[in-house]
Amino acid sequence: RGKKSTRILKYVGTVLLVIFIIIIGIFIYFAKDLPSPGKIGNRAVVQSSQIYDRTGEMLLYEIHGEEKRTVISLEEMGDYVKWSTLAAEDKNFYHHLGFSVKGLTRAVFRNLGGDSDLLQGGSTITQQLVKNSLLSPEQTYSRKMKELILSLEIEMKYSKDEILEMYLNEIPYGSSAYGIEAAANTFFEKHAKDLTIGEAALLAALPQAPTYYSPFGSHQDDLKFRQELIIDL
Repeated sequence: RGKKSTRILKYVGTVLLVIFIIIIGIFIYFAKDLPSPGKIGNRAVVQSSQIYDRTGEMLLYEIHGEEKRTVISLEEMGDYVKWSTLAAEDKNFYHHLGFSVKGLTRAVFRNLGGDSDLLQGGSTITQQLVKNSLLSPEQTYSRKMKELILSLEIEMKYSKDEILEMYLNEIPYGSSAYGIEAAANTFFEKHAKDLTIGEAALLAALPQAPTYYSPFGSHQDDLKFRQELIIDL
C-alpha cells in the first residue's frame, strides 16, 4: 500500500511539473512579442484644449477631436467615483493579480458549452486597461493570452491606485467623453470630485455599453436599474 501511494504521488508530481513547464512555455512564447508594460504609463494621452477667462476659473471654450478628455489624479475623482466603478466593474480589484481565476474558470466552462464568453466579458479593470491601451480589439485566443500576461506584468509594475487612475482617465463613457472628468462635465456639467453618489453610480454604469446605456438613448429604464444595482453594491 505504501509503494502504491508513493507511485501515485510521483505520478501526480510529474503531471504537475509538466503542466507548470507548459504554462511557462506558453508565457514565454506570447510574452516575446508583447509591448512593454511601461508604455502604458508613459504614453501621451490625447486631451482636450481648454480656454479659460482671465481669472483662470471660468471655462470659456473646450476644443477636442473625437475624444473629449481631461486627465486628473485619483484623488481629484472623489471616493464616490472610485467605489462606484469598483462595484460596477471589478469588486475584487484590490485583491487579485490582474485577472480573476474564478472568472476565467467560469468562462472556460461556458466556452466548452459553446459560449464565446472566454473571449469577451469577465475582464478585470486591469485587463480592460490593457485591452483599451496596448492591444488591438480583435477577439482571438492569442490576444486574450497576451492580455492576461500584460495584465500580470502591469500589476507587478504599478500600484493598484495607479492602475485605477489610468483606467478612469482612459475609458469611454459615450457622447465622445473619455475619462471620468470629461464624463462628469458632459452629463452633469461638474467636476468628478463634485458628483453625488447617484451621479457617480450612473456614470459607472455607462462603460459596459456606452451606446446602449446612454442617458440620451431609449434604454433609460435599464440604465436606472443598473445605477440602482451599483448603489446597492
